[in-house]
Amino acid sequence: MTTSQLPSIIHLRNPTPTAPNNAKPKQTYIIYFITGNPGLIEYYRTFHTHLYALLSTSNQNVDFQIYGRSLSGFEVDNSSTDNTNKNRVAPPYSLQDQIQNSGKALEDLINSLVNQGIKAPQVILIGHSVGSYILLELIRSFREGLIKAPEKNVKIVGGICLFPTVTHIAKSASGRRAGWLICQKHTAAAASVLARLLLLLIPTNVLSSLISVFMSFPQDAARTTATFAKSKHGILQALHMARDEMHEITSDTWDEEVWGAAHPSPSQHPRPVLRFLFAKSDHWVADETRDELMKVRARVDGVEEWKPKMEIDEKEGWPHAFCIRHSIPVAGRVKEYIDDIIESSS
Repeated sequence: MTTSQLPSIIHLRNPTPTAPNNAKPKQTYIIYFITGNPGLIEYYRTFHTHLYALLSTSNQNVDFQIYGRSLSGFEVDNSSTDNTNKNRVAPPYSLQDQIQNSGKALEDLINSLVNQGIKAPQVILIGHSVGSYILLELIRSFREGLIKAPEKNVKIVGGICLFPTVTHIAKSASGRRAGWLICQKHTAAAASVLARLLLLLIPTNVLSSLISVFMSFPQDAARTTATFAKSKHGILQALHMARDEMHEITSDTWDEEVWGAAHPSPSQHPRPVLRFLFAKSDHWVADETRDELMKVRARVDGVEEWKPKMEIDEKEGWPHAFCIRHSIPVAGRVKEYIDDIIESSS
């Protein structure tokens, strides 16, 4: 693999799952990950591999698979097997495109696994940053589908939102500082052309070294960032999508099929269990919008147990871009959330 190519899909699983004769078949859980922006899945490789190791060694009665894909327009690997890239117009893609393509990729994955003989795989979604917004939209969409067609294969039992930008992103520190420029009609195209001209004569490996030195990035994150910066559509796609985020991530519009309710769902399948992890200080999430969401939607201990659990990281100081330097400890926290979701949904 050259320095200008990165995988666009990460799929971790036991290639030959086995069970003792006459043993009860294991339940399969698919951990489906949705990236932030920039949407390169390679940023999250350390997070995924550590999470998979934790899950695979802790619960012998469950088969886990972890699947994540680069968001549309961020792919830098021509060998990607993600069929959502076929028969599409050229980048950039909108936020709504990302929601639709993420849902299609999830549906294709689950149908493929069912066709391979895996019975009733359960899905736990994980979203980072804007990926959390996409996550909630996918839950909305698939819940509506289950009510109309209960036989559908995609059963989402839980969702984990990491450093989520799900309401009023324009009110965040970065939104207030850069939102006006991001929202200009020609900013994305102009910035993309300028970046390509500036980086034209700098090899990817040299750019990676510069990023590692001047931004103190680990080598893997520096290489991913350099590849993104020199990719054909990456900067255009990131800024085009950011513009949509400023316009569309505003008020909370999700209903009880997403957030939960005291009364049963009209679907025969229970509503997903939700967990939220916020940073104490996040330049993409305003404290007031975070606190308002928690006031309205979060569970209070011993009260309204059907509500999502939401917590603020008060101790570790994990940043919004946790995947750069804090993948391993955040994976440990996410493993706890997954255990909790499995216990709650069993």
